[in-house]
Amino acid sequence: MLKIGDKVKFLNAKGGGTVTGFVSKKVVNVEDEEGFEVPCLIAELVKDERFVNETSSPIPTRNVSGKPVIEPAEVRKPKKESQPLFASSAGKPAVPNGAYFLAFVPEVPTMPLSGEIKAWLVNDSDKTLLYHFSLLTNGSYASEKSGRLGPYSCVPLKGITHSDFSTFPSFGVQILPFESNGRELQNALVKTLKVNPVKFYKETSFTGNAYFSTRAYLIDLLENELSKEIEKLKQHDFSAPKVMEESGDLKKPVIPKQESPDLKEVDLHIQELLDDNQNLEPKDILEIQMDRFRFEMESAIQNGTKRIVFIHGVGQGTLKNELRRELSNRYKKYDFQDASFRDYGYGATMVILRRK
Repeated sequence: MLKIGDKVKFLNAKGGGTVTGFVSKKVVNVEDEEGFEVPCLIAELVKDERFVNETSSPIPTRNVSGKPVIEPAEVRKPKKESQPLFASSAGKPAVPNGAYFLAFVPEVPTMPLSGEIKAWLVNDSDKTLLYHFSLLTNGSYASEKSGRLGPYSCVPLKGITHSDFSTFPSFGVQILPFESNGRELQNALVKTLKVNPVKFYKETSFTGNAYFSTRAYLIDLLENELSKEIEKLKQHDFSAPKVMEESGDLKKPVIPKQESPDLKEVDLHIQELLDDNQNLEPKDILEIQMDRFRFEMESAIQNGTKRIVFIHGVGQGTLKNELRRELSNRYKKYDFQDASFRDYGYGATMVILRRK
């Protein structure tokens, strides 16, 4: 086990340094030989054997009588549950008319997935909130946290790590705003949010904001529901090849001719393709994902799309390997490569269909 003050060496790089603090259970800050402090995975560090026998225990001081003086233990102040917002503390919301956000703040801003990503509830309004935060798993809402949140403040809800992505739940948020001396009663907010874990792989998801000193991924809980439904209708695939084929209306999917976009993005995560996939076997899930991959490839080729990005995630690599095997055999005349690491991390493949 490492502790503050330990001398360590890097396993995957030259040099070493001194442990100066703990970022999470898996990440520590190390001050290197040049005086720079960097976050490092504990698994990639090893104690420097040259300093193993040194003790970090201070030599006790002695008083006039010669008896050792025992220093009082440091008393840590209790951590406040909610925190004021520096940008809104003057009584003016950062967003016109106020807003409520579900915020995701990475513990290590430079490496979001190496540490914990904490979910926060942000109250950027002059109202006091009674809130309830829950997780939707297997069709039931499990209560995670509830309480009272003052105006222009935020409260941590839950920590999320990379290992949680394989069984990532939906989030249930209930909010009842009120004023101590209000003229009218406020409407309650009840919302279930489905957050795609792919968002946490994209550096562009985390932006500067008025609420945290680091970049964060913010979801507006007061976003107009009507506009979201209209957007869903715009994006709806009315060809619905599977449904039309089953009904007998169409034997083969008809790919509509449309304008040629330069880049098309297709998310192959099963939760993006089906509303309910709990009863599917892994092989059935893979078949559905590959069917969608083939349909999108044929559509992109016919429509003259220049490049198409398939988001397959990291996981165990099954979908990625199957996708690339089919590209090498069925679509071998097209080049493919890892998509932008900045935008997708290691979880996407870009196929180049047409050169500029």
